Amino acid sequence: MKDIVREKMTKILLGELTYTSSNLALNMLITKMQKKILDDPSNMDACMEEIEQFAAKSPIIAKVDFSNIAKL
Repeated sequence: MKDIVREKMTKILLGELTYTSSNLALNMLITKMQKKILDDPSNMDACMEEIEQFAAKSPIIAKVDFSNIAKL
């Protein structure tokens, strides 16, 4: 994940930015990660790692959604 995407994804997970994907699975993952971080902010690194693993399994997300997130 590029640094700009990581920065924007961090803001999304903290609720500072809003992003809705056309991919339901990604939306569900983001919501799940937001709840984990709300419960314990120290979960950020683990959540980012889980998102990266998800993107590795679904390269279209890395291509389309990460590109869209970088433009936020």
